[in-house]
Amino acid sequence: MKMTQNDLDTKSDPALLLWSRLIQGAATVVIVLSLTLLVAPRLGESIFNLVYYNQFSSPVEVPHSVQGYIWFANGIIGAVMAGWMICIIMLARGPFLEGRLQAWNMIAMPLAGWFVIDTAFSIAHGVWGNVLLNSATGLIFAVPLFFSRRHLNKH
Repeated sequence: MKMTQNDLDTKSDPALLLWSRLIQGAATVVIVLSLTLLVAPRLGESIFNLVYYNQFSSPVEVPHSVQGYIWFANGIIGAVMAGWMICIIMLARGPFLEGRLQAWNMIAMPLAGWFVIDTAFSIAHGVWGNVLLNSATGLIFAVPLFFSRRHLNKH
């Protein structure tokens, strides 16, 4: 007999259910921001310009042909981020809720890798707005991951 999501929710440790939902919520926020880069590139660019440059517009005049490439590159970044977050949601809704340590590792390790690499690169280039954005994003995932860890079994 196949378990439905409702069956899994009701049979799960209540703490794991809370942490799973917080992870799913964090991933959903990232998906929404990421898809903004795809479906509303001007809005997405404005949001990230505010983060990076403390203003809604780019700090330099960008030729129209270059602007199209920037929107394309941002759209690819948005698609990759959204795809990654869908994977995190699937892990959080399934094996994580079952208490599997492997699912926790599959969520936490890539997030930690992204955070360290992206934040170090941002620091090296002096893009402090991205350091703050990464810190906020890292925190919304780190809290449920930190507190859920003790609720997981080893197998």
